[in-house]
Amino acid sequence: MAHQEASESAKQVKSKELKALGFIIFLLFPILTITGISAYGFIIWMIQAFGGVVAH
Repeated sequence: MAHQEASESAKQVKSKELKALGFIIFLLFPILTITGISAYGFIIWMIQAFGGVVAH
């Protein structure tokens, strides 16, 4: 009986880990990537807006 409970517990843990991995891969990383690129673009835009375009 205890072996079955441990087996079910391991299945629940594996299921939770897979859900967490899916969340990280399909939601967290894309959101962080888009946010980071957008923030970088905004910073460059503000530098150019207030400081002028940098001469080459």
